[in-house]
Amino acid sequence: MKIGKTLGFVRITGVFGLLIIAAACNNKKPAIPADPFEDGKFNPYDQELGKRIEAYNNTVAPNNANSKSGNPALYIDFSSGINKAFADPGIKEMMTNCFNTVLAQKFDVYKLGSNKITPLNITNTTQLGQQVSDPAQYADIWAPIQSAVEKIVDGDNDALLITDFEEWQKNSEVTNTAFLKIPFSKWLEKGNTIHFFIADYKEGPVAKHLYFTIFNCGNPNESSMISKLESKLGALTTRFDLSNKSYKLRTAYPGEKSGGIFYDTSGKSDNAKNVLDLKDNYINGLKNGNHFEFYPLGVDWKTIAQLHTTYAAQNQFNDFFRKLYIDLSNDDSYTFGDFDVKVSAIKADFENFSKAAEVKKHKPKLAKGSDGQDKFADSENDVFALACYHTDGKLKEQWLYKPEPVIPVNEVFILNKLLFENTRKQDHKNVEFGVSFHPGFNLKNIQDPNGIVKVDIVLNTAVPNLANLKLSKFQWVNAKHVPNIALYESIKNTLQELKPVNKIIYSYYIKTQQ
Repeated sequence: MKIGKTLGFVRITGVFGLLIIAAACNNKKPAIPADPFEDGKFNPYDQELGKRIEAYNNTVAPNNANSKSGNPALYIDFSSGINKAFADPGIKEMMTNCFNTVLAQKFDVYKLGSNKITPLNITNTTQLGQQVSDPAQYADIWAPIQSAVEKIVDGDNDALLITDFEEWQKNSEVTNTAFLKIPFSKWLEKGNTIHFFIADYKEGPVAKHLYFTIFNCGNPNESSMISKLESKLGALTTRFDLSNKSYKLRTAYPGEKSGGIFYDTSGKSDNAKNVLDLKDNYINGLKNGNHFEFYPLGVDWKTIAQLHTTYAAQNQFNDFFRKLYIDLSNDDSYTFGDFDVKVSAIKADFENFSKAAEVKKHKPKLAKGSDGQDKFADSENDVFALACYHTDGKLKEQWLYKPEPVIPVNEVFILNKLLFENTRKQDHKNVEFGVSFHPGFNLKNIQDPNGIVKVDIVLNTAVPNLANLKLSKFQWVNAKHVPNIALYESIKNTLQELKPVNKIIYSYYIKTQQ
């Protein structure tokens, strides 16, 4: 009997032991890798490098045209008296052209009147034209212009505002205060621009202006409102661009994938000419309104240095980049002065960005433990998810991208100032940038030859063009013979505050040994 009881006890103990072991296995936490990027075999320089460079550039130099939200909008001033401007044949035609263009796509339409911004349920041009032509719609003088501009500026899309910019607050006309300086500055600081198309008209004996004002989000492209409307508004108006980047950039490269680097034109084949071995995954972001290029080169920096020495003896390959042109003829807002070239090594910052971007693709599968605690699902084995997220699904702080200072690289490249000044004297619309080797160029200056070298063209100086005669179009004398300079002061103060100095206007990214 004792032996039987002992065996039974052993059997029971063994079963409980197995259950305990099984429970322990079920509650075992997934192993968190020490370095998920090594375990996950992540290589930021793989075949996706071009896309990562593009995403990196759009983070450090964002183009809001790439991240618009909501719908473009049309705001129309319905204050009394302005309907006389709308009845002018030339203005009426421009408005019809605008309506036909903007309402061809999904648009939000707002009426400004009675101190309110009222959405209009408009589906076609005819409906909107009937509203604009109806005298009963113009009930009072209280169009909330400042509120409308602030609403536009708080958004992230293009907008057209049609108004005379007469602002009334507390039963008084705003005639001196720069009431739009803050929203104008905010819009420009976000990397956007404002374009005024100004039509003159008379309201009785008073000479006034009607402003077709386009708030453009980001760098203009084919789908931007300014691109669609500028030809329809230009004929009968004076145009003024409120912008700290009114210059236009273009490239004149010989081919779609050739870029602006040096080629040996004496080569017998395309491969022989392509001495820097530019690869097919070259990117010209400017085609989409993004001011950057990515140059993946097959050669290394040692070869580049040797080629520079060899060709320099033949007075060639003094410039690393050419055929980038800037149009400096638009001096509505600023007169642009000196430009320069700055070079930096961005390996650490780029890799941090790439890792942070990769981690976002690996959100963990979550579950609840037996006591309701947060945990990773038992099936979760993604090394990035396990290492980079908390068990509640939130990303760990260390994997949020935080830009860090890049490392200046000296005596590598300089701006070809002789080329710049000579072409500027010849034609302000076609000024050429050339990026030349620094006279003291030495391979030792490239301290990290395996990293990415970023070459920036920088605008050093710009002066507000306050002598511009067009600025008179932002002033008028009202019916009480009081000068109204509020809009003029708003623009002048914006220009004085936002001088674009030490501003990167274009970037080249170079990665060798591709």
